[in-house]
Amino acid sequence: MANDRTVSHRLSTCGIAGLLALSGSSVFASSFALIEQSVSGMGSAYAIGSAGIDDASTIFFNPATMSRLPGSNLTGGLQIINSRTDFKGSAEYNPDNAANATPPPLGFGTAGDPISGDTKDSLDLTAAVPMGAISHQLNDRTWLGFTVNAPFGLETEYDDDWVGRYHAIKSELLTFNFNPTAAFKIGEHATFGVGVSAMYADGELTNAVDAGLPVGAPGLADHLAKLTGDDWGFGYNFGFMLEPSDNTRLGLHYRSKVELKLEGDVKVSGPIVNSKQDGELAITLPDNLSISGYHAFNSKWAIMADYTWTQWSRIKSLDTKLEDGSQSISKWNYDDSSRYAIGTEYTHSNKWKYRAGLALDQTPVPHDSERSPRVPDADRTWLTFGLTYSHTPNLSFDFGYAHLFVDDPELDGVSDNNDPTLPFPAGLTGFHSVSGKYDAAVDILSAQINWRFR
Repeated sequence: MANDRTVSHRLSTCGIAGLLALSGSSVFASSFALIEQSVSGMGSAYAIGSAGIDDASTIFFNPATMSRLPGSNLTGGLQIINSRTDFKGSAEYNPDNAANATPPPLGFGTAGDPISGDTKDSLDLTAAVPMGAISHQLNDRTWLGFTVNAPFGLETEYDDDWVGRYHAIKSELLTFNFNPTAAFKIGEHATFGVGVSAMYADGELTNAVDAGLPVGAPGLADHLAKLTGDDWGFGYNFGFMLEPSDNTRLGLHYRSKVELKLEGDVKVSGPIVNSKQDGELAITLPDNLSISGYHAFNSKWAIMADYTWTQWSRIKSLDTKLEDGSQSISKWNYDDSSRYAIGTEYTHSNKWKYRAGLALDQTPVPHDSERSPRVPDADRTWLTFGLTYSHTPNLSFDFGYAHLFVDDPELDGVSDNNDPTLPFPAGLTGFHSVSGKYDAAVDILSAQINWRFR
């Protein structure tokens, strides 16, 4: 049989390579960020942003805006996200990897040869994004707040035998962010807010690994790599709110990067090798800056707008290290992204408010050749509607709906992860490539309760 040590080395490195891709994209928001942190905010496509929402969910978008909430306020919400994503395409042994020019002894396949498997797959998913927030006014100039939410997340799962199985099968990421905050009045028309974040991330990843066979029958000895990893990371956020008049507000909010070091178990199982070792991958979740404005024309009508910039360029490649000293690299070359939103609000009565919004959310993926199947991300346009029903002056309910029109993302000869510790030329790029097109759309239904108890 072929050298088991060589096969084991390749299987392990190909497996751990995808660990950071646990933080890959959903089609819910720009790359893997989740903006779904307020139901009342969603009604305007989050155009209200850092300019101040009328309930405790405002804390996530700008802690300074707590100064608009008298007494103590509690908000809890849930957003149900339904995405419909279909893939159609093909895969081949990567022609850009010179090691595929001649079938190697283990029979991994010759450059350009097709990879067997299903050429169509469905990634339909229904997921829930919860959030909770509480604010408390200490005095005329000081407020304290606390939020719990999931600012990043992912769940995608392909069939085990799809053509891109060497790139991805299952990717799952859960994050929990705990964010205590404070707001301080620094003048009659200005407020400053600040907070710290403790974020826990936990994920699981699976993908097939091509072991080949000594007789030259690629694909018949596929192994399964399963990775798990978790870590805590810490960051901060701050914001300002200006209220030049009772009808006009301006907000600015910055949320810092969060650095994580995911430590994972790498398990590889199959007919040739069964192994387990530790792996480590460092990831920097991006920082973002939001600038928002709100203006009420009269007691009935108001407009709002937001611009949010996210520094996705912090992610250029995903580098992993294994216990045995080997490494693996996946190149993403993310660009910074922008989100533009505009919305309106109509106050019908003391009990009813209605909202609508439109937003353009840009993807950080620079080219179709650098879009990971774990990250089927593309530009999307949000169309949203929402309402608030005030049952009493201290108890209200929010409901919202959003439809996301997703520019159909494509894969153009996307390579799987490469191991730079392999000798030339095998370490230059991945052994497999996949091409194809996704057809995607997203609907979001949400509900929220707000209680003022002091």
